Amino acid sequence: MELKKKMKLEHSVNIKTTVDQIWDFLMHIESNYKKWHPKDHIKFVWTKGKPLASGSTFYAEQFMMGHKVKYKGWIDESIQKKKVTMKFHFPLSIITDKIEMIIEDKNDYASFTHVMYLKFKPLSRTLFKKRNLDMIKDTNTHVAVEAEQMRDILEAKK
Repeated sequence: MELKKKMKLEHSVNIKTTVDQIWDFLMHIESNYKKWHPKDHIKFVWTKGKPLASGSTFYAEQFMMGHKVKYKGWIDESIQKKKVTMKFHFPLSIITDKIEMIIEDKNDYASFTHVMYLKFKPLSRTLFKKRNLDMIKDTNTHVAVEAEQMRDILEAKK
């Protein structure tokens, strides 16, 4: 299997909740981070600005492929109660272009879509050649678990 230079991992879940409740969950990500993905998430802290505001920065720690990873990033775009786009500093920026979280009102429920855009520049293809497929599978599973876990957490509140 040959790797493409760009890849999009996308998972959507319908949640019996409101757009407001999903937005509130994301606004309080510092306290929700560990329960959002108990196996992998360790810590999330806003380092500058207000939660989810464009330009705000953050620091996070989580496990990726069994290894503890520390990373920093910023909110590139924020449309209240609709969409948040996160970007990352080096070294995560080598392989991740951005993450989007999209919220849609579907009347009886709300839809949460989690999209991760991966990129494989020549450097990352060389550095991670043997591990790329494992990384893609692990990342795909991680994004899916986050979408499903958000559903479970918010529906349990009802």
